[in-house]
Formats: sequence, C-alpha cells, structure tokens
Amino acid sequence: MKKRISRFILALGLGLLNQSFAFAESTIIADREVRPIEVVVNGEFIKMDVHPLMDKNHLYVPIRALASLGLSYSFNPSTKITTVQNKDGDYLKLSVNSTTAYKNEKPIQMDMPAQNKNGRILVPLRFISESLGYNVQFESIRKFVFINSQDYTFDPNLLYQDDLQAARKAAIALPINVDFKTLGTFDGYRLHQYSFPVGRADTYFFNDGIFTFVQIIDGKAIAIGQLFRERREPSQAAGNVSPEMSLDTDPIMEPYNYGNVIFFDYTDGTARAGYTDDNNKRVDIETKMNIYSDIIQKLPDHRYGRYKIGRDR
Repeated sequence: MKKRISRFILALGLGLLNQSFAFAESTIIADREVRPIEVVVNGEFIKMDVHPLMDKNHLYVPIRALASLGLSYSFNPSTKITTVQNKDGDYLKLSVNSTTAYKNEKPIQMDMPAQNKNGRILVPLRFISESLGYNVQFESIRKFVFINSQDYTFDPNLLYQDDLQAARKAAIALPINVDFKTLGTFDGYRLHQYSFPVGRADTYFFNDGIFTFVQIIDGKAIAIGQLFRERREPSQAAGNVSPEMSLDTDPIMEPYNYGNVIFFDYTDGTARAGYTDDNNKRVDIETKMNIYSDIIQKLPDHRYGRYKIGRDR
C-alpha cells in the first residue's frame, strides 16, 4: 500500500514537474535586457534600490548601496574622494578614474577604478568588500553575489528547522558550487523557479530554462547536474545527469517520490507557488515580492509547510 501511495503522489508531483518544463520555454522576457544581480550578505538577501552592475567582468555598486553591506561611506565633492569604512574602523579612500586607492592612508592598486556614471559614483564591489575584510563569491548559475564577513559560518541546522519556509529561504541563500562545465546561460531576462520535495529543504532543482539539480551536503549547496530539454531541440545535460534522464526513475528524482512544491517569480513582480494537495487538488498562491527571498512562500497545508524527517505519513 505504501508503495502504491508513493507512486500515486509521485505522479502528482511529476505532473507539476512536467508543467515546469513548459515553463522553461517561457522564462525569457524579450523586453528586458538582463536580470538584476542579487546580493546575499551573511546568508541574507539584501534589498537594494540599485543592483550591482557588470562592467568588463567587474561588479560595481553605487556608493549608497554600501550601507546594505554594513559599510559606511562619504563623498567629498571638493576633492572627489569617496571614503568607505567598516565597523572596525578600517577605511578606503578612492578617487574616480584612479586605480590607486588608500587603505588606512597606505596606497594599494585596483584592477578597475571607481566611476562616475550619470552623476552616480560607482565603486568596484569585490575590491571594496575584500579590502575591508569580507569574502566575496560570484555564482555563475544564478548570477548572484555572496558576501560573507570572516566570522560568518552557515549553520546547517537551519535546513531542518520546523519553519520550512525559513529553511528553504536559507537553502536558496547558499551559493551553488559546481565542479563540472555547465551548460552556460541565456541572454535576456530569465524568470526563476525552484522546486523542493514535499517537507524538505536540503535538496531542490532550480530552473531558468536550464534545470540545475542541487543537493546541500554539510552546509554546502552542490550542483549534481544540469538538464536542458526543449521540444524542438535535442536534450543537453552536464554533470551527473544524462540527456535521456527519466523523470520517474532517475535516482536524482528519488526525493520527489512524495511530490514536489514549486516556487517562481513572475513578470508582474509577484511570487507564485503551486502544489497538489492530499485531495488531488491543485493549490496556487501568490504574493508581492519586495525582496528576492519572497519567492519562497509560506504554504498553508501542514504537510507542505513543515519539515518532515523521514517519509512515513
């Protein structure tokens, strides 16, 4: 009986998964150039009025965005010097178009200078952060920037807390580590989608037109493989995934044996979620997004909204 029930729920879950493959064909938004680069500081998504900008493979942020990183700043209009300071009192002085900066009055060289664009002072994010004691990582799959203070350590127990919404937010706030050649990225604005197994936060797949299967092991999000499947094109795969991957028998899909829940953002600035409940009824909810992590919503059904250890129900 248990196996029959699990297969039944698996079919429902794969119904949602198959719908997400159709979603993959419509994730590009033609009238938008690029998706904003999100910033995660010490495991928390940061709300920014102006997102980082990419210029010659260097990320820039307006100086007023540095407050979101816990840094203070000032700009002297007479000398055109920007001063950035951390909570320990270490500071940097930068001048627009100069590759020489001063840390605590000692000169250091920069790869790229600060810039003035349309009256806004833009500073190189990695240089500023690392010079003032932060570790910076750029994740190429979702194009996210992760900034951690040197004393920050992720707590893996966050993935197993009773509040499953918070656990899943913690999961997507981890950088996805890859040890294989990825399938690349798409041009244009891509919608984002996450799917988690029922009752879990330690494994998921991410979809922006390319599916990336992720497992979180010892507090690190690791990409197991990628899959691109489109009706008019041959399937492509990378990592530990085959182009002929079967959605109902592949071992990667085993965590989804009891169904899955899907979270995605939409063109109107809303986040939407969907799943099939115990009565085989499709449930859809949505909310307005103020920050990226709002893509993960609180689900009302107790079976989907609380963490479960094991699979017996």
